[in-house]
Amino acid sequence: MQVLRVPLLNANEDEVAIVDVRVQEGAEVRSGDLLFVVESTKAALDVEAPCSGYVRNLRVEKGQRARVNSLLCVLTASPDEPVAVSEAATTDTQRPFRITRKAQELAERHRLDLSGLGLTGIIKESDVERLLQTQSTLSAVAVPKKEPLPIPPGAGAPVVVYGASGHARVLIDLMRLAGEFFPVGALDDSPSHAEVLGVPVLGDSSFLAQLRSEGIERAVLGIGSVQNHRTRAKLYDRLLAAGFKIPNLIHPRAMVEPSVTMGVGNQIFAGAVVGSAAKLGDNTIINSGTVVSHDCVISSHTHLSPGAILAGGVEVGENTLVGMGVTVYLGVRIGSNVMISNGSHIMKDVPDRSIIRTGNPHRSGSNKLD
Repeated sequence: MQVLRVPLLNANEDEVAIVDVRVQEGAEVRSGDLLFVVESTKAALDVEAPCSGYVRNLRVEKGQRARVNSLLCVLTASPDEPVAVSEAATTDTQRPFRITRKAQELAERHRLDLSGLGLTGIIKESDVERLLQTQSTLSAVAVPKKEPLPIPPGAGAPVVVYGASGHARVLIDLMRLAGEFFPVGALDDSPSHAEVLGVPVLGDSSFLAQLRSEGIERAVLGIGSVQNHRTRAKLYDRLLAAGFKIPNLIHPRAMVEPSVTMGVGNQIFAGAVVGSAAKLGDNTIINSGTVVSHDCVISSHTHLSPGAILAGGVEVGENTLVGMGVTVYLGVRIGSNVMISNGSHIMKDVPDRSIIRTGNPHRSGSNKLD
């Protein structure tokens, strides 16, 4: 019996699109036959039969999204061979991270439980090795928590940054330029450095409650949103559940008209323009050089990537990614849980859970995620 699972095509994506399914349940196939075509935002892959056999437990359909390491099908030597596949490794919707097969095997060999460490994104073998090394160090010597930065007079309201990588650096520079908030420390569930732009990394997300009890009232989400918006939304909710206020951050070189209304936790980067009477929900990213024209409505947990241009009256649903350089025509409605690849031109409405691919102007239909 041969088990086929969804491959990892891109380390930044924990889902792929099932572009085509070439077989049916019970079909006989030969080694090398094309079974599936899967695609991420950066790569496509033909999944071929590794051996001859019969297709059993077919779990995917053309056009759907499937999580990395979830079950595609099973190949058996005979059409009536008993099939017993463990679902434990197929998918885990409760975990905010995905893990490569090698990383999972390494963690299991060392009996390392990853579920309680607050990890997000794609966990690779090197990440597990680093966690094992950290665990060994901590067991040998107690490491005291770093103290937050002292707050200079007039520096702004203290804020903790959840995240310590590229997106966090952008927010720290933004806050220092704007002067309204002062980053006193950062938290990261997979830290690689002791500080980020001079801001000390205090520990992982388990310190959220302690920092809140010590009087820090505000936090910002310094983890970017490239593919997995649901994960970012969960991290945002984690900050709210810990009792933090999440302020809007607006770069001094962004243009936000006075008639704009918005919720909380929004991040508007340098060179962005948000036009008259536009509305933003909560926890949106309006990235560098993005234009949101008059009367647009951008729902919560949505990311407008650098250089995107939205004409007047455009509506964008929740948990949607609009890629770099995308243009959207006047009055178009883009649904929720949509992914629009870089450089696309959107001329008509886009249904919920759709994927629009690069170089394919959206004039008549889309690939919908069932």
